[in-house]
Amino acid sequence: MILVLAAFGPYLAAGIRTEQAAVCAVAGLALLAGAHHLRETPSRAMLAIAAMATYLTVAAFAAVGPTSQATGYGPVGFLAGLDNLLLPIVTLTAGYLIAAGHPDRRRLLRITALTLVAALAVNAAVSYLMLVSPGDYDQLMSAWWTGDGGVSTAERAATMGRYSGIFNQPAEAGVAYSLGLIAAVYALRRQPMILAAAGVALTVGGLLTASKIFLLIGLPVALWQTWMGSSWHTRAGTVLAVGGVMALFDHQARQPDSPIGGVLLGAWLNPGDRGGGLLSLYTASRFGEQSTLADTAGIVLTHSPWFGFGLGGLRVAYDSAWVEALVMAGIVGVAAQAAILAVMVWCWLDVRRWADPAAVRFGAGLLLVVTVGSAGLPTTTANRVSSVVWLFVALLLVCPPIPGRRALWAKDAPEDAAAGRPLRVLPVDQRRHEVRWPGVKPMARQ
Repeated sequence: MILVLAAFGPYLAAGIRTEQAAVCAVAGLALLAGAHHLRETPSRAMLAIAAMATYLTVAAFAAVGPTSQATGYGPVGFLAGLDNLLLPIVTLTAGYLIAAGHPDRRRLLRITALTLVAALAVNAAVSYLMLVSPGDYDQLMSAWWTGDGGVSTAERAATMGRYSGIFNQPAEAGVAYSLGLIAAVYALRRQPMILAAAGVALTVGGLLTASKIFLLIGLPVALWQTWMGSSWHTRAGTVLAVGGVMALFDHQARQPDSPIGGVLLGAWLNPGDRGGGLLSLYTASRFGEQSTLADTAGIVLTHSPWFGFGLGGLRVAYDSAWVEALVMAGIVGVAAQAAILAVMVWCWLDVRRWADPAAVRFGAGLLLVVTVGSAGLPTTTANRVSSVVWLFVALLLVCPPIPGRRALWAKDAPEDAAAGRPLRVLPVDQRRHEVRWPGVKPMARQ
């Protein structure tokens, strides 16, 4: 819970976020209290950390290679790149140690999910206040956006009708709201009225960002999650609620001088016959005709293709986990990024055989948002949102909750019965008549 709230905290000083201080402090305490769990670290977690460490090491060594000045673009900064690549490793380690030592992982995951939902609901209210009173909160919010009082991306985005609250980039906010909606479906699936209220609040917040990641990935994934794990009346209520919100925003976006989403949301909801194709429209020209990312990739492939320009990077817009990896660590970095996502998928395929089915669905939604969203944002390294991502990776893919003992048998699995899916159990040791289940002591068959 502390790690999630810290991701929403302000800058403590120029270049130092609450998130950074909290993650390091919690990781230190978790290491002191649960160092013995390191001996039990699953191989899948070790592979993820190894891939991230390889990415970081290559980028660190590449920093002493070809200078970025030869390209005509200066570096972003060594410490900024180090923060982006090192903080995920620390967050994953802290999350694993916390989950490994917690007696009730289901409760831990639910509290973490509810904390994220509550924080994003408050952020949606902040975004709405920024909408109705443009400019009134910019000075206050600069403590969250830049920490140094400079002109922020959030201020520039507000002129286009995109309001992200405490997040400096609307795309980061879009990923956060996507994860928040999926977390709400998991934590509130048995409380349809509260789920509907939370879903509407987070949908409004996500649409206020006019984020394509939220519109095209997060929202559809959350609807799918609701459909898979809920009763028919919850499904119908969710479709009506989200459909009503979307219709309202679509109507507002069509109005002249609309303060909500401006021409961006109107164009995305009503693409019509746009020049450049739908791929170019829905990726903000990142891909398709005249791709903006192709120019950045061409610079790297021309000057330093194998190892990139190191942790300092280039002062250009990355807008993609893959381009960021290419800039910072070259082709080797792209391979490391692919390995990181591949390990995450392997983790999910492994734990889905025995973990809590609702948590397995949650993990699938997390993977979809992170992997597909990585084409438009460095979802595994972006400020604030990456800490939430890696915390949930630890709680869902490395140390996921297991079903309660009453759910070990299919006839006693109300969650799966409601979803219309029989519970998958591991093989039974016929000789001892005991259930073999990861993390659960053998229980005699009754």
